[in-house]
Amino acid sequence: MSKYYKMIRDNWRTALTNRYFVIEFILSILLLILTVMIFSKFTDFVELRNGIQFKDPFLETFKAFDLTEFIFVMIYGAILITVFTLLSSPYGLMILFESYVLIVLIRLVMMFFLPLVPPEGTIVLRDPVVELFGNGKVLLNDLFFSGHTATMFLLLLVAPKKLKFLFLMGTIIVALSVLLQKVHYTVDVLVAPFISYTCYTLVLRYFRFRYKNVNSDLAI
Repeated sequence: MSKYYKMIRDNWRTALTNRYFVIEFILSILLLILTVMIFSKFTDFVELRNGIQFKDPFLETFKAFDLTEFIFVMIYGAILITVFTLLSSPYGLMILFESYVLIVLIRLVMMFFLPLVPPEGTIVLRDPVVELFGNGKVLLNDLFFSGHTATMFLLLLVAPKKLKFLFLMGTIIVALSVLLQKVHYTVDVLVAPFISYTCYTLVLRYFRFRYKNVNSDLAI
């Protein structure tokens, strides 16, 4: 039996003895599924709205590059790596789920109050996973703020210390890639990490308050 497998087994056995964790973990998964479903329906409304297109001095300096496949590999590769590394951290997984839910809900509110249309010269970013769980349509107006950048930065925050530099580079690369493809305005990308950090910090503070007897290192 490998040490990592033993660590996964022991950490989950310990976590599952805490009934409050079991209930909250199940609820966090259900809430994640519900939030994704609501967001999928909300994007139907967003795509039908007339939005604002404004001048972005940075984007006007170059023509867009199609980096769709590269962005797709970066995002979902990082997600798979993060989930695998967090298998040994039940509390860490729960924090990841809850932080992501909060990010999506804030993004939903932001998009409702700030309707935008893509920058001039954008190249459509097709995401097979999003289209699979959505209505199959290509999303164009889900702009403020950048979900790809926010997700990458959240993965950076929850990643083990040995992977943080790698995820930092990944976040920068993804942020630059969505700009080079002109999928987002510059402000969409710049705001995203601050939203992710705020959501993660709020969830982590709640965790430390709710589970005072649990070593906070188990959540990272």
